[in-house]
Amino acid sequence: MRAMTIQAKVAGNGYEEVQYFPQNSELINSAVAKTPRPGTSFQRPITAQNEAVSATTRPKTNSAVVQVRTAQSALLTASRLSRAATAAAAGSSYAEAPVILRFISEDNKDFLPVAKTLFEYVYYCESNVRKAMEIIFQVKKMDEKHDWWWNYCLARCYYTLGMHRNSEESLKQSLKQHKHVAIYLRLVALYVSINQPLTALDACKQGLSAFHESTPLLLEQARIHDMMGNQAVAVKYYRMVAIQNPSNMEAIANIAMFNFYNDQPEIALRYYRRILAMITPGPEIYNNLGLCCLYCSQWDLILPCFRQALYYSTNFESRSIIWFNLAHTALSAGDLILTRRCLQNSLAISEHAPARRALLAIEMRLKAKT
Repeated sequence: MRAMTIQAKVAGNGYEEVQYFPQNSELINSAVAKTPRPGTSFQRPITAQNEAVSATTRPKTNSAVVQVRTAQSALLTASRLSRAATAAAAGSSYAEAPVILRFISEDNKDFLPVAKTLFEYVYYCESNVRKAMEIIFQVKKMDEKHDWWWNYCLARCYYTLGMHRNSEESLKQSLKQHKHVAIYLRLVALYVSINQPLTALDACKQGLSAFHESTPLLLEQARIHDMMGNQAVAVKYYRMVAIQNPSNMEAIANIAMFNFYNDQPEIALRYYRRILAMITPGPEIYNNLGLCCLYCSQWDLILPCFRQALYYSTNFESRSIIWFNLAHTALSAGDLILTRRCLQNSLAISEHAPARRALLAIEMRLKAKT
C-alpha cells in the first residue's frame, strides 16, 4: 500500500501548487475584491509598454526567459488536483485495494497505527478528499493528543475543496502545535491563490524568522515580488537563493533576465553560460545566448547560437520566435533584405503579431528607398 501511495504522489510540497493566476468564482465566499488597491494584488494595469514590441526594440518574448520553473509555467503544472488526476490516469479504484485495507474499520484497534498510511492512500491513490477528511476527524476524535500533521492534512483537503478560510484556520492550528517549513509554504500557497500577496509576504517573513535563510521561503518571496512588478526586490531574494543553492535554475535564470533588460548583457551572458553547463541543451537557452551575444557585439557567436536554437526547437511557436530574433539580428547588421526574409520565415511557421508589424514596417522602408 505504501508503494502504491508513493507511486501516485507528485514530488514536492504545497509551494509547488501555487497558482499565480487564480480563477475566482462568484459563488466562493472567500473571493477577494475585483478591483483591489494598487500594489496589493497580482493584477497590474496593462499599458502600451507591455504590449508587443516592434523589430527595433528588444523582443521581450517568452524566449528571452529560460523555461526553468518560471512563475507562469512550472508553478501551474502542479495544480491542486494534479495528484487526483495522476491517480485517475492510472485507473486505480478502491475495490482493487489490498485486502487488509478493505477490512480496516474505524472501530478497529489497529486504526490509529495505520491511519496515516490509510489517509495517504485514500488522498493520493483514490483521490477521495471527503473520505480522507473522515479519517482525519476520526483520528482527532480517538486521539486528543494528535500531532500537527493531521491539521496540516486537513488544511490540504480544505484547500482542494476550495474552502480557503477553513484551510487557513487549520494551518494556524497546526502552527500552534509545531512550526514546520511545509506549513508556512502551504500558507503562502493559500494566500497567493486568493490573490493576497501582501499577506503571503507576511507569512514568508514569519517563516524566515523561524527558519533563517530557508531557500523555499526565499524563493516564494522572490516570486511574489516578481509577479507584483517589484523586479529589483525580487532579484535581491533570487540572489540570496542563488547563494544558498548555487544550482537553483530559477534563481539564476531570473537574475540573468534582470541583468539583460537592465543593459548588462555581459553579466547575463555569464549566467546563461552557467545554466547551459548544468541543464540539457534546449532552444530557449541558446536563443538567450544569441541575444546576449548580439548586445555584447560578439558577432562570431550570434549565428551559431541561433543555429543551435533552431536545431533544438520542436514546436512551431518557439521556432517562429527564433526567426523573429534572427530578423532583429539582421536589422542590427543593416541588412533589410535579410530582415524581411527572416520575418517571412517567422510568419510562415506561425502567426506572430510582432513579426507581422515588423514586416509591414520593413516593407515601408524598402518601398521608400525605391
